[in-house]
Parts: sequence; C-alpha cells; structure tokens
Amino acid sequence: MESVLVHQSFEEVRVLEGVAERTGALFERNDVRRSGGYCRSLAELTRKVRDSGDGYFYLPVNAWPPDTERVELLKPWIVVSSGS
Repeated sequence: MESVLVHQSFEEVRVLEGVAERTGALFERNDVRRSGGYCRSLAELTRKVRDSGDGYFYLPVNAWPPDTERVELLKPWIVVSSGS
C-alpha cells in the first residue's frame, strides 16, 4: 500500500446515489485529514460510502482512476440462481 505523503494534495469527491465525481476542488492533507470524508484510497472511499451514504469525500489526487470522469461505487447485487 502506498503511504500518504505529508504535503499531498487531495481532491474533493462528491458522491450522489453511489456515483463519485470529482468537484475540481483541491485541498492539502492537513486541511482534510480530520474530516470524516478523508480517504486514503478508492477502496476506503467505497467502504465509507457504503457505511455513510452520499456526501463529500477527500481522496489523494493520484488515487483517482486515470481517464475516468465518474466511478460507480455501489453496484447492485447480482442474484445467482441454483438452476434446479
């Protein structure tokens, strides 16, 4: 796992109905690290969204997938039938 740098920049991410989009706002780690929306990875963002729902979160700039505008965090469950 990549360590979080002390002077690392974080992007504000808005999650609405399980879909994450960057807002374009940047913050320094010290400004957001005590926030409930502070996330060190996309996996942690997904866990927090599952626990607390929609809202604003802060993700390291390098953690966002390249060439991606939106990330669907909450995918619906797929029911697998037994076939009998």
